[in-house]
Amino acid sequence: MKQTHSTMGTFRKSAAALCMCAATTFAVSTPAQAKDGQINVMLFAGPIASFTQQNLPAFEKESGIKVNLTIIGGEVINTKTSTELLGSGTSFDVISIRGDSMPFYGTKGVLADLTPYLKNTKLTPADYDLKSVPDALMNFYRWDNKQVGMPWQVASYVTYYRKDLLEAAGLTHPPKTAAEYRDYAQKLNAPPKVYGTGLTMQKSHNLTSEYFQWLSTFGGGVIDSHGKVILDSPEARQALEYYVSLRKFAPEDVTNWAYERLTTALSQGEVAMAVQWTDTAAVMLEPKHSKVAGKMAFAAAPVAKMPAAVIGGWGLNIPESSHNKEDAFKFITWATGPVMSRKVADLGGTPFRTSLLRDKNLSVKFPWFNAQADAEEVAVPRPRTPAWPAIDDAMSTILSRVVTGRLSVDEGVTRMAAAAKKQIGN
Repeated sequence: MKQTHSTMGTFRKSAAALCMCAATTFAVSTPAQAKDGQINVMLFAGPIASFTQQNLPAFEKESGIKVNLTIIGGEVINTKTSTELLGSGTSFDVISIRGDSMPFYGTKGVLADLTPYLKNTKLTPADYDLKSVPDALMNFYRWDNKQVGMPWQVASYVTYYRKDLLEAAGLTHPPKTAAEYRDYAQKLNAPPKVYGTGLTMQKSHNLTSEYFQWLSTFGGGVIDSHGKVILDSPEARQALEYYVSLRKFAPEDVTNWAYERLTTALSQGEVAMAVQWTDTAAVMLEPKHSKVAGKMAFAAAPVAKMPAAVIGGWGLNIPESSHNKEDAFKFITWATGPVMSRKVADLGGTPFRTSLLRDKNLSVKFPWFNAQADAEEVAVPRPRTPAWPAIDDAMSTILSRVVTGRLSVDEGVTRMAAAAKKQIGN
């Protein structure tokens, strides 16, 4: 087993350290083509990757397959993945890829279809339990009726809220609707001690994702089922007006906040609430890094017109060019199987299997599990189009001008629709 990234202690300590050092990257060269009985694996850096690395000796002993493991952090893995898959051919046999990149790579035909392997009882263990993996997550890693990946790390938007602050304000339940969320943010807003809500309004994909969450629950979208751009719909205007209105209950510099800064604000008690990804929830429970341990609670994201929770995460994929597909698939079924998933869950990593998220003992220990399960029932992926990366970038540029007051809401939705139409061609 070749190690290019040292492991850390418990899952929660790893999560906390990752959030504090999110900009860390790990440069790496492409390994030589794996020999028979070996596979080359490239994983996105994070607590689950570190835990996977710690448990590799058991997999290697049981399977007889040697794993040459590479772990890459930051945005480097996205560039590396593109270079590997779209170049002259990669020597990696398994690559972790963001779920919203499936349309882009799926149309290129560079990812192997895992369907035949999943149907092969000699390759898929009898206890793999596909029924405990929600259809929405399986669909996230499908393209053109092919299962081009399997869920590995999954996160979704849920509401983080300070139960002690709600109780002190006489609020008896977490905000269930968008209207309640804004009302709560106003009531809990007591600067500079604490602000009503945190947001990720810095120009980045975090800004686009956060707006897309509100857009989805307001009944809007980027494209409809026929591929028509609908970013200038009445629902899009309502969602953006609402989103901008939250800024008055957030810190002044929130237009410079991205994912990591919001995580810090939540864990340090700077904000009372936020709609945030579940993969930072473990940080809130770690007393050494969090000032809100025992005070933070979690609930389904607020509903405007329809329940919705944007999902994200990383899957495990086999390049079409791999010479070791069966061994690569055995690694995937081990890394995403119920045994490893349970081990990850026991340490506070967010599992994607419903059976674990709804486990009563686990949900008491890790209080965001039920909110994650609720989210997976109403999961919304990013727009399923190869043009999404370009649309995402254009939207974040326009949204950043709207939230800083340089564009009106009407100008913003009009320009976002025009930018999307340019990319899609309608």
